[in-house]
Amino acid sequence: MPNNAEVARRLMQIRQLMEFAGEPYFQFMAYEKAAASVEQAPPLADVIERGGLEKIPGIGERIAERILEIVETGTTQKLKDLLERYPESVLEVLEVPGVGMKTARALFDTLGIASAAQLEQAIGAGRLEGFPRMGGKTVENIKRGLLMRRGRSHRWPIGTALPLAEGIIACLRQGAPVERIAHAGSLRRQEPTVGDIDIVCTSAQPERVIEVFVGLPEAEAVLAEGSTKASFWTPQGLQVDLRVVPAANWGNLLQHFTGSREHNVQFREMAVKRGLRVSENGILEVATGKNRTFETEEEVYAALDLPFIPPELRLGSGELEAARRGRLPRLVEARDLRGDFHMHSTWSDGRDALEEMIAACARKGYAYHAISEHSWGRGPAFGLTPERLREQIAAIHALGERFRIRTLCCIEVDILPDGTLDFDDELLGQLDFVIASVHSAHNIGHKRMTARIIRAIEHPCVNVIGHPTGRSVSAGTAYEFDVEAVFAAAARTGTALEMNGNPDRLDLSNQLARRAAEVGVTLALDSDAHDVSQLERISYAVGQARRAWLEPRNVLNTRSLDDVLAFVAAKRAVRAR
Repeated sequence: MPNNAEVARRLMQIRQLMEFAGEPYFQFMAYEKAAASVEQAPPLADVIERGGLEKIPGIGERIAERILEIVETGTTQKLKDLLERYPESVLEVLEVPGVGMKTARALFDTLGIASAAQLEQAIGAGRLEGFPRMGGKTVENIKRGLLMRRGRSHRWPIGTALPLAEGIIACLRQGAPVERIAHAGSLRRQEPTVGDIDIVCTSAQPERVIEVFVGLPEAEAVLAEGSTKASFWTPQGLQVDLRVVPAANWGNLLQHFTGSREHNVQFREMAVKRGLRVSENGILEVATGKNRTFETEEEVYAALDLPFIPPELRLGSGELEAARRGRLPRLVEARDLRGDFHMHSTWSDGRDALEEMIAACARKGYAYHAISEHSWGRGPAFGLTPERLREQIAAIHALGERFRIRTLCCIEVDILPDGTLDFDDELLGQLDFVIASVHSAHNIGHKRMTARIIRAIEHPCVNVIGHPTGRSVSAGTAYEFDVEAVFAAAARTGTALEMNGNPDRLDLSNQLARRAAEVGVTLALDSDAHDVSQLERISYAVGQARRAWLEPRNVLNTRSLDDVLAFVAAKRAVRAR
């Protein structure tokens, strides 16, 4: 069965080809809204099984039928009909910056250009010379656009893009006359992957800022260079865009370029009802022609009588209505966290010693943390044998309060295919805390995986299910199970589900974590660090938690040590009774 991302991709193909074919705006935009909703929805297998497809926002009867077709056959008759008229490769031309829908259609109708490769060949052969509205400058822009598309054809994990953006911003702060500066776009919204990096800043000397920007070591190829904006391509192939504006426009610029597109569309629609028009240049009063600019985002939202909306929520998924009603959550922050439950040392597959990991957690100001080595399910070379685990428990106890932090004795125990655990109950009972994770036999099927995870959840010693869906951001894979059944079991038994901060996991996803919290599940935000430097990965878990609308009360490791130990004891008490 196609996953949500695959179904959303098909819906977007329909949307783009419908526009290419000249179909009405409201019809093809319905597919775009449906695609966005599908990406945010729980796994479609579960939604369809419960007959809840049309309950997803933006999905009516007709599009629900299309989705069912895609789920059952991988495509739809609507898409087949469009592909009979236009090859799928025309979508490549639309991905080229500088080529709009009308231009792409004209190139197809007049010159038969139906792919990015054909467009590049046509430019090289001079076939665009004399083409309507296609002067020398336009052709040069399309050449740059082809280069930019190569970079954008790959999406970059937040773990790659964010450090790069922060490094560029640090260089600009040091070497250019910038005032305010920030990354924007999907990176500021904490999207798991990004197509490019957007940086915005204010300066009284924009030309000098641009000069420094395009001269950075990261600028492998300059794609555009103007008086207030520029773009370059890094050696990795990641595009970085910079915008420079006066201080008076900072709030408008940052709000606009943070997005998302759906959030901005909804925000503009709210403004239109008030006789206002919103853009990156300000908020225009249509009746008077007066344009108001704002130095802060708070002022931009206040202009529509709204409170500030955190960037991570700006997904067009109900945040504007919640803001209007005064119901925005107080999102969890990094400073709310009192500990980290998931990390490894050289005792298993980590790269730093036990003492180094403990000392680093103490330096972060944590009240507690857990050393959670792997169990021996995949062999003693990878994890701990029962004897080695007992040795580590003794070693942790011997360290005592030397580092002025409570180190919880823990294990990341493998959940075996039948749902039993890699260690016996007697050994697990000696630990302060237990994480249980699936690390093998990922393809056992929807029903067996559901039963497997629920059996582990019901074990009285299991406190957290680690990276619950086995998600890989880069591969776009995860194993299938009945999400609602698993969430119900976790809520019933008092078992937390992890939001793993490894940038290639980010598991649970923000969509699933939001649903889990709605049904009463407690979440744990963890780094899954394998060395001291990776302890900072917990910030990615925080970012996804904020995208999931989580508040501190939803998160286990915002609680005091006594409350965490009480959480563990409450579940173990069930067996005692």
